[in-house]
Amino acid sequence: MTTNPAPAAQLDNVKLPPLRRQRNYRIWWLADSSALMAGGMYSFALPLILLAVTGSPAQAGTLSAVGLAARASLTLAGGSKVDRSDRARMILLGGLCGAALTSALALASFTGSLSATLLCIAHVLMELRGGYFGSTTDAALKDIVHPQQLGRAMAANQGRDSVLMLGSAPLAGTLLGLGAGAALLVVSGLQVLGAACGLALRRPLRAAEEETRQRREKADGQENQPVAHGIMAGMRWCFTKPQLRSLLILVTTINVGSNGMMTTLTYGLQQRGEPAWVIGLVSTFMGLGMLAGSLVSTPLIDRFRTGVLACTCLCVLGGSIILMGANTSLYWLGAMLFLAFFSVPALNAGVGGYFMAVIPREMAGRANSLIVFMALAALPLAPLLTGFGLQIFPMGPILVFFGSLVAVSAIAAWLSPHIRSIPAPAQWVEQTRDSENS
Repeated sequence: MTTNPAPAAQLDNVKLPPLRRQRNYRIWWLADSSALMAGGMYSFALPLILLAVTGSPAQAGTLSAVGLAARASLTLAGGSKVDRSDRARMILLGGLCGAALTSALALASFTGSLSATLLCIAHVLMELRGGYFGSTTDAALKDIVHPQQLGRAMAANQGRDSVLMLGSAPLAGTLLGLGAGAALLVVSGLQVLGAACGLALRRPLRAAEEETRQRREKADGQENQPVAHGIMAGMRWCFTKPQLRSLLILVTTINVGSNGMMTTLTYGLQQRGEPAWVIGLVSTFMGLGMLAGSLVSTPLIDRFRTGVLACTCLCVLGGSIILMGANTSLYWLGAMLFLAFFSVPALNAGVGGYFMAVIPREMAGRANSLIVFMALAALPLAPLLTGFGLQIFPMGPILVFFGSLVAVSAIAAWLSPHIRSIPAPAQWVEQTRDSENS
């Protein structure tokens, strides 16, 4: 690819440079990384800040639930807006809005006027902003990277995500030692960096938007269609495609199983009387497993058919969670967590890369927001099932239950020709053209 990108279909016969040598991808990577780092630090710091201000765990939990509901309420509308707007401008506005809100909180902390009411209002606004602008960078990746390289890009993102997972919480915790204002100020700076990257991407993203304008008019019937109609058009399009429909259902089920496993470990270890630092090792082993898995995910994606690789990774993930339930000693749990999340980067990169490759550009925002919305809608099931389950059973059987849920999904994936037959990245380009012409 070049600095001024041509349409992806025109690059089929051109030898593609490595992603690290593509200027637009490097800028996109920095924009996405700064947003994720800011989000990770904010998510870790805000409940602790609220606890320090109010001393009430109930208020912190309630605020988190309200925030999730607020994010979900604008997720689909935001994805539809991404498909109809200048994506570079949306990255810029999203970053500036986040920077303004966290800067206001930092200022209130430095001046001693940070109250629970102000925290609640700002957090709800931050989550609304996250729901509305959250799918923008993911949708923009399709405009930046050739479809054949989307698998590699997603694999690189998995490695980066694991590093951020390991680093965001300790960094936020260190900064909180200097005061809430210091942590919030760094989050604001990261948001500004993301906004600046959005400004730098305006030329390639606007070129891609111009290329797809006519195709967007054909897909939606009219260019200035209201957002609500755009949401339904995107949902209908995704659910009428057998492979995408199967993947959406599969991803939602896996999210319930994996989130349930994490919630069960957190609650179960706490009930068992383990110290907080031991419970914190859950995220550490998870991050280490993802980091190690990301190092081998790219060659795996290039070598094997995506469908077969995804089914195999699901078997490893489900089997590892079931084995956790068989023996809940700390060393065994750590080893199985590492193994479980070792399979996740290849799974996410393969399925996510294929999903991004086959959806048309004019559907990218809505398709990504639909995945997020379905995950958010299913998210309350994990703590609900865990909470009731632990009142009756010990931690082991609950882990076996969630592992079995993932294992059943793996069996369903093997039995589904729509998933099992997903080709390797070299054949994604052909399916991309078919989907964009349908």
